[in-house]
Amino acid sequence: MKKNNNQSDEFEPAWYEKKQGITRRKKIKSAEYEEIKQFKKEGKDYFQKKSKQDKESAKERKKNNSLETKKARSRMEEITVEEVDSLFDIANLPSDARNILQEVGNIISEVSPLNSKQRLLLPKQIQALSHSLTDERDKRWTGYMNKTETLSAYVRYFFWWNLVRLTRLFSNLPSSFFSLTDGDICLDIGSGPLTLPIALFLARPELRTKDLTFYCMDISSQALLFGENIFLSIASKLKCQSWKIVRVKGSMGTAVKEKAVLVTCANMFNEATQDSSMPPDYLAKKYCEQLLSYTDEKKDGKVLVVETGAPKAARFVSLLRDSFLRRGYQPLSPCTHCSACPMDGKKGGKWCNYVFSTDDAPKELKKLSAEAKLTKERAVLSFVALTNGMKKEEKEGFVTFRIASDGIHLPGNRTGHYACSPLGLLLVVSNAPFSSGECLCAPLPKGPLPVDEKSGAFILKL
Repeated sequence: MKKNNNQSDEFEPAWYEKKQGITRRKKIKSAEYEEIKQFKKEGKDYFQKKSKQDKESAKERKKNNSLETKKARSRMEEITVEEVDSLFDIANLPSDARNILQEVGNIISEVSPLNSKQRLLLPKQIQALSHSLTDERDKRWTGYMNKTETLSAYVRYFFWWNLVRLTRLFSNLPSSFFSLTDGDICLDIGSGPLTLPIALFLARPELRTKDLTFYCMDISSQALLFGENIFLSIASKLKCQSWKIVRVKGSMGTAVKEKAVLVTCANMFNEATQDSSMPPDYLAKKYCEQLLSYTDEKKDGKVLVVETGAPKAARFVSLLRDSFLRRGYQPLSPCTHCSACPMDGKKGGKWCNYVFSTDDAPKELKKLSAEAKLTKERAVLSFVALTNGMKKEEKEGFVTFRIASDGIHLPGNRTGHYACSPLGLLLVVSNAPFSSGECLCAPLPKGPLPVDEKSGAFILKL
């Protein structure tokens, strides 16, 4: 191992990055490398221990399988599949929130009107911004939302679409996750134009009357100000008092005066991790610790992370989930269990993401999307809602699973869906199709479940 005289504390680690056909080694400080090695060892030990505990627990359940349990299992075939919840049921979205979503374009125009020339150029500006956020992200300026024209395009298109996605999700998450009280502190990191706080305000009417303080953190002070003005306008139209908004200019790690009960971030890590040369599992541990540093240890903490449904983003959410598990947090949703993620986004495997149709999206937003040649038929996201104040309970003799794929046509006029469960990855086969995000509970059949050769998933026939 060769050392440079000027860099005696650096060395070359045993992984490589391939870019443009050239293989080159990345250099990091030895202290960081030792931390990574320790982190990987801790992770390996954690899941080995948990796997051993799960096996011992399974043996114990089998050993204590009483005559009464056997009789109950013999009656399971008479029990129908029960729906536990759904992530995107529009019936749970308040009617006043649906009305506001239809009017977001007009609300933005009231806050920051465009002249005829600016309106004419808007579709092209949206299209250009879309490229900079996706296939041209390596050329994007970090503080891109400090530019007036870019911020305008972002708010009128991406902000609006994100409100559609987040309000649908938030209105269907368990009410226990949003059990906030007067005086509670919340923190939204990477808040931009306050997308997540506004979506939460719309989706959960029971929180509108709460005396909450929301710290909103972003590197763009212009975006924060724009978002606060939109928030105030929406609160006025709903004829209620807005929460106290404290704008914090800065990125993750910036100090905040008070500890938070609820810490949130949406579409932040896909940007925060894109330029890093560090392993994603190491970054997940690092960001987990930073998120926890903002939480109030004296109260039951809640953390919500929402990202795009792309494989890389879903992989990071899964790794972040693992890190929180090690710190004693429980994934309340979308997970139906606290075991290792069976849809962790590893190369060649399934990744955890959920979709819903945009048929009910605002007409003006869909019209603007068509003008920008960015038509969107489905909304996709990956997320995890975590808490250290609750525990998941499993129903003996049943399996609870969440549908995480579109339908797959199978022989015999049957439909299959991949699903996440405590057993691992499931291929749920039935006569009727299910929707992405549906959580169901079904009796476990007698004997071991067959395994799908293609995916390795357990096959559950309903």
